[in-house]
Amino acid sequence: MTITFRALNHRDINYSKSIDLFFEAFPKVQRLPAWIVKYRMRKGMDGFYIICEHNQWVGFIYTKEYKNIVSVKFFAISNLLRSNGYGSKVMDSMQKKYSEKRIVLTIEELDEKEDNYQQRVKRKAFYEKNGFNSTGFIIREPAERQEVFIRGGTISLEEVEAMYKYFLGNLMFSLLKIKVLKIK
Repeated sequence: MTITFRALNHRDINYSKSIDLFFEAFPKVQRLPAWIVKYRMRKGMDGFYIICEHNQWVGFIYTKEYKNIVSVKFFAISNLLRSNGYGSKVMDSMQKKYSEKRIVLTIEELDEKEDNYQQRVKRKAFYEKNGFNSTGFIIREPAERQEVFIRGGTISLEEVEAMYKYFLGNLMFSLLKIKVLKIK
């Protein structure tokens, strides 16, 4: 079973399914505005990939690169295919595709007060099972806090901050008041 990544653009047969999955899989607080997502996907922006197995659409992933780091910004498997091992297959394929790079991602911080606490616990267990480790850092964004995980090495607080500044630009980083915090 081979997982492949294919750059997504508006001519792709899976374009609409990928956009629908994006809005279904992620809470509003984590999503980019709809017009930005559609614009970026329609233009075939770097980093948006559909995930396939034997040419069958499985889901999508959005990554960004900074130096020797690949940051997984969004990753979702089709509702119909979840719990069938596709997430682990994708993570293994990512490791092969980016064997010389560290893979970083963020997940919602565990907080028992949140309605989706059990989902957060499962998500953390999934990534740990797939070789990711907590970096010991939290990204505090305006609307939420995300724990930073890594596979394939370690990362410093300064690198996390520099990566976010690179992705957002210094102005947006400052305006959004993003902070990288050490977990106590």
